[in-house]
Amino acid sequence: MYSRTFAIALTACIFSAGGFAQSSDTYQVPKTEFGQPDFQAVWSTRFYTMLERPEGLPLALSPEQAAGFAQAVAAGFRGNTDPDIDRLGSPVLAIVNGELRSSVIVYPENGVLPYNELGTQRAAHGYFEGVGYDGPEQRPGTERCTEAWGSPPMRAFNYQLFHGFVQTADTIAIVSEEAVMLRVIHMDGHLRPDAIRSFEGHSVGHWEGDTLVVETTHYSDVNPERATLSRPMLISSEARVTERFTRTSETELNYQYTVDDPKYYTEPWRGEFSFIRDEGGHIYEFTCHEGNYSMVGALRGTRVEEARAARGEED
Repeated sequence: MYSRTFAIALTACIFSAGGFAQSSDTYQVPKTEFGQPDFQAVWSTRFYTMLERPEGLPLALSPEQAAGFAQAVAAGFRGNTDPDIDRLGSPVLAIVNGELRSSVIVYPENGVLPYNELGTQRAAHGYFEGVGYDGPEQRPGTERCTEAWGSPPMRAFNYQLFHGFVQTADTIAIVSEEAVMLRVIHMDGHLRPDAIRSFEGHSVGHWEGDTLVVETTHYSDVNPERATLSRPMLISSEARVTERFTRTSETELNYQYTVDDPKYYTEPWRGEFSFIRDEGGHIYEFTCHEGNYSMVGALRGTRVEEARAARGEED
């Protein structure tokens, strides 16, 4: 399993204290024709930084620490058959204002999800391991093509994820190159009836200076799990997610979010990473289900293994 392999690899790395940062206070954010900060571009993420921080690590790492940590995380993917993971070069960590980060979580200060008892029980497994093979509902949403990394709070993975921002005077659309491609942020205060709920929720935004602030509610309880490299992030119908997008340079879009969800957590918690501008500027069609037989194969394969076990046969 990934989590076990990662833990073994991480213990082999030796880390020393350190970190670095740089300032972007002098950067002037460009404006749209409507006088709003201009985020219109294709922004992408690709890093091996995990949501939660392994015990004993600082949030900001030195380059030497970061290289060892990224290699330790990458070791958990040995045997991977997804070409998108391996074809993009050496593993890298998230960089925020010049800092190499060991976790996306910045609060609590230990970098660990503050789950309550219910949250701990509900998330007591590795996201990509799922909870069984008795039916599709036990498999993770990304495996079933029902979950988007771009739904709030947005997340990143160790292959390139692209998100195109399109702005009008009263709407911002985020078009992602993945399942559930379109996200609409309502800048005119448009509300949704409480009875209408969805995996991605309903987003209402406003400007605070050069920062886009987005409040998302109206989540569904049908599938509370969100993809991460370790145990899943949980979002319930009681959750309110507050996001803050700020351009800090021509190539960096800082992203901060707060999750306030009393159903699963003991307190609100915060995460942060940065999107990097993609000069290619292209978003391609994503057809997750086309020719995808992995779900049928996984369930059928498990039935075969069960039948062999019942007959006392070995693999």
